[in-house]
Amino acid sequence: MSDEEGLESLLRYAREDRVGLSVVVAMAAAKVGEGATFTETTAALLSVVSALIDRGAVPGDLVGEDRDFVAWPGSKDEVLSRLACEVKALGEFPATGELCWIHDPAATA
Repeated sequence: MSDEEGLESLLRYAREDRVGLSVVVAMAAAKVGEGATFTETTAALLSVVSALIDRGAVPGDLVGEDRDFVAWPGSKDEVLSRLACEVKALGEFPATGELCWIHDPAATA
């Protein structure tokens, strides 16, 4: 699967539902290949999330009893910086449900 096909697949998923960050990490890891460092994989993760943001999907949290999606506030650079800081602070790649979800809120509006 090409990078573009992978992005389109993630975007379709993000338009239908919320994508756990671990799915995006898996795509980023495949992009950099086996043996990549944490730093290299994190950079690839940020690249994938950046491309998703460019296509309308954004990181956010699930809040309340209904688990409504609430996009992270800020500019694209601020959101990517927040994600980078949170991944670094975690010290490992997040499991699904940790840190954030990816969703295209306009698709379900």
